[in-house]
Amino acid sequence: MRHRGRNVVGEAPPVDRSDNDLAKASSTQAQRKKQFHSVWHRLLASICSFLLFIIVILIPNAEEEQNDATGPPSYYVTVVLPSVVNPEKRPLRLDNISKTWGPASHAVYVVHNTDEYAEGSPIEDVQSSGTFFPKVCLVPETIKVDDGVPRLEYVIRTIHNTIDPDFAFFVNDHTFVLPNHLHQFLRQLDSSKDLYVGHALKGEKETAFNSGASGYVLSRTTMSRLITEWDKPDSKCSGGNVSKWLQGNPGLLTAKCFQEVLGIQLIDTRDKADSSHKFHAYGLVRTITGNVDQWYLNKHQHLDAIFGEDTKFHHMPQKGALCCSKDTISFHYVEAAENIAFWKILQKVQQQSDRISDEQIKVTMIQDWPQRPDIGAYAHPLPVSQSPEWNDMIKVIRKISPGVKS
Repeated sequence: MRHRGRNVVGEAPPVDRSDNDLAKASSTQAQRKKQFHSVWHRLLASICSFLLFIIVILIPNAEEEQNDATGPPSYYVTVVLPSVVNPEKRPLRLDNISKTWGPASHAVYVVHNTDEYAEGSPIEDVQSSGTFFPKVCLVPETIKVDDGVPRLEYVIRTIHNTIDPDFAFFVNDHTFVLPNHLHQFLRQLDSSKDLYVGHALKGEKETAFNSGASGYVLSRTTMSRLITEWDKPDSKCSGGNVSKWLQGNPGLLTAKCFQEVLGIQLIDTRDKADSSHKFHAYGLVRTITGNVDQWYLNKHQHLDAIFGEDTKFHHMPQKGALCCSKDTISFHYVEAAENIAFWKILQKVQQQSDRISDEQIKVTMIQDWPQRPDIGAYAHPLPVSQSPEWNDMIKVIRKISPGVKS
């Protein structure tokens, strides 16, 4: 009888089966662990490959969207025509536009003398000098400052033949533009179709037209058709074949041509959500308070004839925070100093968003906003500090601030 644990010569040592089983188990566990790590590594590699694929796909799209946000020169331009108000301050207005909304809106300054903006490169050099804006469109000496119709014809021909943009947004140097909203608006449009859009107005017995103050957009197709029509010797679209009154009103002559000759109709551009306007013919303060001229209100009373009945607002501009769409594109009667202050507060709110309080917005505006005479004769100063109008002022500033997003 053998005792447990004794070793007899010539006999194999007893095997401790528990140790053997443990070794096998340990080996199996190691193999499983190795297999687990292998599976995990393969899974991790698959995830990394997938993420890399997504990045490769998204980066070009992101770059494309970024390029679209600034836009190539062939996409659109903002044509800045001379304002008839306070012409001696035009060089200062053009200079300040170049420091604010001009570059991002692809501004092209229409000038009668290069001294109006000496820093701009000629529009003819748009290809060789790159995509830097503003550009300058120098009007021939034969076209005088008061020759509105010949000047507009020359400018449209030149823009179409040199840059050939999908769209051209026509404003003057008292207009304030929110570039990002303009870009978003134009992205929804088709340049292969006729287009004449802005803030529509209509007198009782006159042709409906878009306000030149708030600006209007023409598509490439519309500009091309207009030029073709001008080339006809007996065209009713030409300044030489119409009344003297129309010869002095290029905007009305063009609108009449679009509707009666080319069959291009106006479009209601108000915000579909709340019927607020995107193009404004007055500055920020007058637009919000509703203190606008009566003639302007009168020219909204007959818009039912072209857009259909509006039983709620009757196509009239609203006031308060409802005055302005969150996608607002333009204001007008904005002098040089107000341009800088307006741009500054919009950028500050856009960049700081929820981190800037209503009180900070108010204080910043009161500190930076110009007073008379620097705000111009057609603009109104900010409300007094205690005015309840500040509530609407701040709401509007907040909701339109993405329009200056860089």
